[in-house]
Amino acid sequence: MDTEKTGKFIAALRKEKNLTQAQLAEKILVSDKAVSRWETGRGFPDINNLEAISGCLDVSVAELLKGERAADEVSREELQTITTEGISLTKAFLNKKNFINLIMGFIAGLIILTVAAVHLASPLYIKGSDGALKVEELSDGKVVAVLDEGVSGYDIERVTDPDSGTPMVFIGCYRTKLSRFDGQKGETLVLLGEKSDLGEVYYYPTGDADELIYRGGRAPAAADNSGGVVTLPRLIYNGWFVIGAVLSVIGIVLFLVFRKRYFAGKVLKIVLLPIAFTVSIPLCLAGHGDEVYNAAYYLSGILLLTIALYALANLALARTFRKR
Repeated sequence: MDTEKTGKFIAALRKEKNLTQAQLAEKILVSDKAVSRWETGRGFPDINNLEAISGCLDVSVAELLKGERAADEVSREELQTITTEGISLTKAFLNKKNFINLIMGFIAGLIILTVAAVHLASPLYIKGSDGALKVEELSDGKVVAVLDEGVSGYDIERVTDPDSGTPMVFIGCYRTKLSRFDGQKGETLVLLGEKSDLGEVYYYPTGDADELIYRGGRAPAAADNSGGVVTLPRLIYNGWFVIGAVLSVIGIVLFLVFRKRYFAGKVLKIVLLPIAFTVSIPLCLAGHGDEVYNAAYYLSGILLLTIALYALANLALARTFRKR
């Protein structure tokens, strides 16, 4: 099969029809650069385009493969050669697509596994000290936090109040999805410091400000919501939603503008991504109220749901176009 000969043949037929490369490209739903590559012998139409070209230029697929019009009836040997070359071209094209699909599937699977691992291992902070820990004073003057057996881990930060010079400890406890597979664990002791040197201990995060759970050698009679560490505000997620919604609207407008062009399908596939992301945000955050302060956990969950919705949307899109 001579790609250069076929390319010149396509160019000649196009000129006979008084068509430009751009006009031919629009008729068969490809780019004008693709037509240019074919006509210069730097590329060859794939199986999906040969039939469209033959119909547009009033020539048979066999003549396209041969690169010239058949003056007489094509001989059995020539027909066999053309058929064999056509089959070889089909196999090469399908093998190329299968290889690309295999690579894309591997990359997509790797991304999903990575995001899933982050989601499962990300800390879900326990809101409030009840059921998470209790502070106790030992006989040797040390103060410890006794973590409940259901706690997967903890964060602790020690600071000194710049105004009063009071030593302060902030502690937060969390669980992870993976901790459900760890089995039963015993209580964990965390040394907070010497009673004589320890000023205040706060638990975070809570519904409002952080909870004072220990002060000056004695546990407070009632929770004192003062001071604390600022947690991630829900506005972060609202911002992601706004960005996703804006990109979705822009994408839909672009698709409506270019819906009759050859690349409309590609535009639609791109548009589906911000739409899936925008829909995933409220689905993941629904019912969590002000507890959505763990960026890594919720973002990884949003990305997982985005991938799932995007894959389903593309599958539905492919089936729709196949029916047409």
